[in-house]
Amino acid sequence: MPLCIVIPAKNEATRLGAGLAVLAESLRAQGLTDTQVIVADNGSTDATQSVAEEQANLFARPLIYLRAAETGDKGLAIRRGWESAPADCEVLAYCDADMATDPRALGTGYALIRTGACDAVAGSRWHGDSEVRGRSLARSFVSILLSFFWRWLPGARVTDPGCGLKLVRRTSYESLALPAVARGFSFGAEVLVRLARAGGRLREIPVVWTDDDAGRIRLGKTGREYAATWWRLLRC
Repeated sequence: MPLCIVIPAKNEATRLGAGLAVLAESLRAQGLTDTQVIVADNGSTDATQSVAEEQANLFARPLIYLRAAETGDKGLAIRRGWESAPADCEVLAYCDADMATDPRALGTGYALIRTGACDAVAGSRWHGDSEVRGRSLARSFVSILLSFFWRWLPGARVTDPGCGLKLVRRTSYESLALPAVARGFSFGAEVLVRLARAGGRLREIPVVWTDDDAGRIRLGKTGREYAATWWRLLRC
């Protein structure tokens, strides 16, 4: 039951190389050398592709570079990356290019799905055993708001929709009738909610997360995307 990890990337040339090196070392340490890594580019205009291709042989399975989207849509990149996963990969995951979430959590989540303990795993910075380092006040405020609203959506309890580490059993994901509008920053959280409502088992796990000052996330735009998706899920 190999794992496939999709890394959405837009103009990540300065951070991707270091992130891939950290991921490769973590996968080796956890005995997950058969993992397929896909860099899903969502509109880069810098050297992201070159960096990804230069690092391809860090992994036992050479990394795949995919030009997934031209719109800068993170969720669409993840979605197309998962759709492009090799047929033998039975667990799908994604994480951010900067490895802000320690990739050891990928191994934890993979083991839970592989052993049948659950169908999807989400990292949560609100878990009692999580370690959060250097989160800015602005990020903390947005995270608190998202957690408050999303954990009370009917049919699912997602305490940290914005955490950039999620895994799902491939057959469970492919059974979902996702609408075309399921994309953007909230894509992963929407998958979790829809899966739980369909009877899937969701587990949240602790993470070690470090704020990256070089991050370019626009909190206002991201917050609006999550709010729109939350409202859509509340009504359906």
